[in-house]
Parts: sequence; C-alpha cells; structure tokens
Amino acid sequence: MKIIHRYIIREFVETFAFGLIVFSIILLLDQIFQLVNLFLSKGVPFLTVSKLFLLVFPNILSLAVPMAILFGILLAYGRLSEDNEITALRATGAHFISFTSPVLVFVLFLSAFLILFNHVLSPKAHKEFRQLYQDVLSQRPMIRFEEKTITNIGDYRFYAGNVNKDNGVMKSVNIYKFASQESGAPFRISASSATVMLNPAAVIFQLYKGHWQKTNPAKPNTLVDMNFEKYDFAIPMGGKVIPFSQSLREMTSHQLRQEILSYKSRKLPTSFLENEFWLRWTLALAPLAFAIVAIPLGLITDRGGKSLGFGLSLFIIIFYYVLLVSALNIGEKELIPPKYILWMPNLGMLISGVFFWQRMAKR
Repeated sequence: MKIIHRYIIREFVETFAFGLIVFSIILLLDQIFQLVNLFLSKGVPFLTVSKLFLLVFPNILSLAVPMAILFGILLAYGRLSEDNEITALRATGAHFISFTSPVLVFVLFLSAFLILFNHVLSPKAHKEFRQLYQDVLSQRPMIRFEEKTITNIGDYRFYAGNVNKDNGVMKSVNIYKFASQESGAPFRISASSATVMLNPAAVIFQLYKGHWQKTNPAKPNTLVDMNFEKYDFAIPMGGKVIPFSQSLREMTSHQLRQEILSYKSRKLPTSFLENEFWLRWTLALAPLAFAIVAIPLGLITDRGGKSLGFGLSLFIIIFYYVLLVSALNIGEKELIPPKYILWMPNLGMLISGVFFWQRMAKR
C-alpha cells in the first residue's frame, strides 16, 4: 500500500505544481507587466525589480494554493479514474479511504502552513514590498509619470508631451486644477520643461519658462496671466503621495486583534478589521474544503478526466469566490458578524463534499 500511496501522491503533486504555476501567473499577470516596465522603461535596477517580484509573490499564494489544490486533485484522480486504475484498486478490495487519505493528509499539513503564512508571513512580505516600492518612488519620482498621459495628483491634472526617463526632464508640461469648490475658468500652469521631486507631504515641480493662468478674484470669468523663468510649484498631499500608514494587509493577525479591541473600547465599527482577520482563516482552510469536494468528484469522473476536471475546477472556483465576495459584503455591512458569515464559502464546499462522498460510496 505504501507504493500506491507514493504513486498517488506523485500524481497529485505534479498536477498541483502545474496548477500552482498557472494560477500564480494569472494572479500575478498585472504585477508582472508593471515590474517588467520598471526595469525596461523606468531604469529600476534588475536586482531591485527581482526583490519586488519575490516580495509580491507571497501575497497571492493564499489565493493560488486553494485553486491549485482543487485543480491538482480533480486532474489527478480524474486521470486515475479515466485509466481505470481506481477500478483496479477497488477490485483488490481497497477502500476509498486507503487511496484518498494520503492526499487529505498532504492538504491538511498545507492548510496548517497557510494558517501561519496568512497570519504572520504574508503581512510581513506585503509590508516589505510596499516599503521597497516607496523607496523606489522616492529615488525615481519619474516612475509616476508617462508622456502624453494625464496623471491625477489630488485636485490637479498633470500632462507632459515628452518624458525623458534618463535625465528626469519633462517637456511641454501643463498642470490643471478642477476643484469643485472653485468657480470660473480653471487654474492652469504651462511650462516648456519641468523636473519633479516627491516627499511624504507634497509633489514638488520645478517649472521652467512658462506662464500661470489663475482666476481673477474680482472677475471670476477672467484670468490673471503671470510669466516666469523658473517656478517651484508644490501640491500638498498630506502624506498621500508616499503613504507610510499601515494597511490592513500589512498587519499581522496579532496586530489586527489589538486594533479590533482598541476600536471596540471606543465603540467604533470593527467589521472591516474583522473581515480581514477572519478572511485569513477562511483562505487558510480553503484547501481542505476544496479537497473534500474535489476527491469524490475526481473519482466519480471516469470519462474525459482531464478536460472535465479543468472545467469543474473553473466552475467550483467561481462558485467559491462568489460566496466569498458575498460573505465579505455581508460582513462589511454588519448584517451578520464576519466571524460567522466568512465561514459560508468553506461550509458550502463541505456540504457539497458530503453529498459527493455519499454518491461515491454508492458506486
């Protein structure tokens, strides 16, 4: 039986690893394009970009691992059923538990690891990623600006006809302001060239050879025009340009619990904090919930194993994450406490799994 266990585990691990690579690439696709662009177009060193990639990768594992578990089990057991290997095992008198328990034990250990990962390791990786990215922005403010593209900065709109990434000079620069509280013609600065600096408080533009058009307070429908050779223009951001505040994803679960207690002591809403805390538990145990559904489905599937397994994977993943998003919205609105409602997706998988196990047992 040990040989059979090793054979089944090897079959599962191969498809699981393939699924993990595929789902990780899909989830990382947007970040990959952005990071490659930092290296190719923005001049960020390859080592820095590589470190950013390594730090962003853990942030998607909590989503990719459950998907890969489902995919791996359905394809592995689907292939075994399609090739009649499960029928051969059953003919020897082997019970279903004997050739499903190795995978269940593997998934159980993986879920235990995800508990630690989601609560401690992933928040730390997310925090390091953002700090490193902020350092890159501070050293290379031109990363934020693209030529012939409107960039929103607070109430202002920035446009540059040409952006030189090498020397940091932008040409044919226009800055507009469309604040709702202001009436009359819009605020506008036009300059032949400009450079930019960032700090936690403001974006500072050094503008050269241009003019400033501003609403005349006495006649709101007319403009006052001022020419300049050099002008330093700062857009105050109150820390929003390079935010140093800690996001929920960067907080360990211990820090989240402390924050929840602090909010409750002040009689403030805590649903958004509790959502993040219990979401980590839900995603950590999602592999186990997926495994309970996927194993009987894979064993029942005896025709079109691989193609059907792939289709079932997509359907179950969509169904699960629809439940998850619904639970998050319900918890956020405080209709049902997050500590209860966020178990709904996993509970839905468990109920479905029990149904499929009963069908499998009757075969």
